[in-house]
Amino acid sequence: MPCGRFKPTRLLCPVRRFAVGLLFAVALHGAIVADYASAIAEVQPRSDGLRHLNTPATLAAIQSIHANTYFFLVHSQFEWDDMRNEFLPAAAKAGLDVWLYFVPPTECPEPCSLPFGADYVRIAEGTAKLSVQYPNLKGMAIDDFADNLKLYTPEYIVRLRNAGRAVNPAFQFLPLLYWRSMLPEFLDRYAAGIDGVIMAYRDEPTINTTRNGSLRAQLDRAEALTGQRGKSLILMIYCAPLGRIPIPPSVAYVRDSLAMGLADVASRKLAGVVTYKLSKTGEPAPATENYAHSGRGRATILESGPGLPAGSFGELTSRVSVTGAAAKLRLWHSGTYAKLPPGYFFLQILVDDRTVWDQDLAETASGTWKEETIDFGDAFVKSREATLRVRLTNKRSTGSISVILGVDDLAAEGFNLTDPGLEDPAKWTPTQTNPAFLPMVQVFDPDRLRKMQDAVKELYLRASSTPLVVM
Repeated sequence: MPCGRFKPTRLLCPVRRFAVGLLFAVALHGAIVADYASAIAEVQPRSDGLRHLNTPATLAAIQSIHANTYFFLVHSQFEWDDMRNEFLPAAAKAGLDVWLYFVPPTECPEPCSLPFGADYVRIAEGTAKLSVQYPNLKGMAIDDFADNLKLYTPEYIVRLRNAGRAVNPAFQFLPLLYWRSMLPEFLDRYAAGIDGVIMAYRDEPTINTTRNGSLRAQLDRAEALTGQRGKSLILMIYCAPLGRIPIPPSVAYVRDSLAMGLADVASRKLAGVVTYKLSKTGEPAPATENYAHSGRGRATILESGPGLPAGSFGELTSRVSVTGAAAKLRLWHSGTYAKLPPGYFFLQILVDDRTVWDQDLAETASGTWKEETIDFGDAFVKSREATLRVRLTNKRSTGSISVILGVDDLAAEGFNLTDPGLEDPAKWTPTQTNPAFLPMVQVFDPDRLRKMQDAVKELYLRASSTPLVVM
């Protein structure tokens, strides 16, 4: 498939493709192996009272993971100035390729302080002028492109790229698209103004960064669509929680997703891969990532997706042993949502298939914990063992509502639980009737960021070093 100037030339070295447990040789000469965002700021403010970019530390961190390209986020004139005055010259000396990654109008409301008065045609021209002085600057990208089509018409984007190419014929432009916009008609409308696409993967239409079972099929489709149109494709993998879904991606998720992308780079189907918000400081994960009521673990059930039919649910189950006829359960629960009308989503507790308690999530304010005591009545009569079910269910069909249920600190009377603190995912079985539900035992790992950085470093190093023995 055509990959333009990004086309890998030969197979160089093996990289583990974790999704299928195989080793592949990856050709990276000319391919993009990149990192984006999470730049490191200076500790102390300068004379202007602002903490500027720590260029040496940021460059060292990017090089430490063996990336050959960095997407530099420009959110204001401030970042633009630090980029052109300090980072770009230093990156050129270090041999690091750079793309400028600009926020769109939805991320820069008035008064927006982007350079050139937020005129993206002039921004393209300014970027191209810098790229003449620093050839390691390859072009520009725009975030959340399809959410800003009122400005970004096909005609406007052609003007944007033409403005850049009038200064530097090698100038390139890439929009950031999500899966919902990877459609033939959309790509055809914009083909004349784009050189490729950055596709940010998030398991659409059920939006999360926890499972990647849909990645293979979505990559195949996106690669075919862009290849047929002579456009390059770059896969972006989230290394931090989605803004409205505070569930951090696991190390395995990032490692496996990135490895799949690198394998496709090897087979010349992808122009490159890029990690988004990969922490590169070596510091522990912030305590704010611990969503448990106590300890480090809790039950989490996410619902995120359009058109959910009534009666759908996600649940976590565990076998319990009965010690007495009179049984009670105390628990803490919370809900996270933006707007949740009553009568839709309910937390339910079941014994086997019998509902012993349920409560509308809308009765609890978002982000707060509430304690409940549940009387099981005769639910355990004539039972020595049973299945306890912690379930999130919807009782009315919904459009697009995102809900996160948290449950923690179970205290049982009359029966025994093997993991009342919800600290061990192996003790609970997740089940869902619809892909929009994602049930899990979510355990905070303070070492997650370092492990993730190490995993990316290992993959990128394998993709750029001496060939290893294929196993």
